[in-house]
Amino acid sequence: MGATDAFVKTFSIVLANKRLYLIILAMTLIMTPLAVYLMPSNFDYTYNQTSTQEGNVIVEEYGTPLTEEDIDTIIGALKGLVIYLPIAVVISSIVQYGITKGILAYLNGEAYSLGELLVDGLKHFPGVLVINLIYGLIMLVFIGIAAVPIVLGAMFLPAGAVLILLGVVLLFLVLAFTAGLSSIVIPIYADRGNIGAAFEAFSLAFRNIASTIGFGALLILAAMGIAIIAGIPATIIQLTLPENTAPYVSAFVEAPFDALLYLFLWAGGVAFYRELQKMEELKKVDEELMELGIEI
Repeated sequence: MGATDAFVKTFSIVLANKRLYLIILAMTLIMTPLAVYLMPSNFDYTYNQTSTQEGNVIVEEYGTPLTEEDIDTIIGALKGLVIYLPIAVVISSIVQYGITKGILAYLNGEAYSLGELLVDGLKHFPGVLVINLIYGLIMLVFIGIAAVPIVLGAMFLPAGAVLILLGVVLLFLVLAFTAGLSSIVIPIYADRGNIGAAFEAFSLAFRNIASTIGFGALLILAAMGIAIIAGIPATIIQLTLPENTAPYVSAFVEAPFDALLYLFLWAGGVAFYRELQKMEELKKVDEELMELGIEI
């Protein structure tokens, strides 16, 4: 119930906080064209197959060596990534904290201004950056462990097919759990005001494993749905407009959908965090009643 209630609540939070959407939209309208400019994706690699016969032996060669132009394109993209990544991480950290703080204020019935939220985000973005980095590494460890059965199954086919199937199921559960876990980290930090509190998300999520997996799965499905919807016009633009302008137009078209995705994910994290708080309070009440000999 906790996962479903939080997921449904997320929609109402998004609809009630259109001003917060404008902040994220401004961020995406700045960052997506910048990404296209700094990291061009016009690298084309032609795959060739050549065959030569030496006596009775046919020698086949696959692939085409990289040209100097290809190497320059790759190096240019890597340089662009080095410039873009720090900018994107800092700006997204500022906006994520501000949006999270704004949603918490909304749920508390408090007024907020967009300027104050951005100032708060600027003050606390180092904490957001550190927390997201640590939890990102933890998620990679979880996913790596969950992928072990798949690797072992692939090594011992066909007998390992069952192991692969179990590994796929385990991997999905781990992905869902880590998605639910990571969604509540920044809300806890914004609510409590210190980095150490963010790591209480572990105990909170593990005490409510089923709800965390359920909410994470719903969050992943919603994100995939928004991404698919956003990809349709972007694909049409890529196929119809000239190659030099299509990426920029596509980036601007995708920006509103990207902004909606960010707002939905961040609002969902706050909604789920609040739902877990309610569940924990109910558990405490049940325990106190049981100590008094009262069963409900």
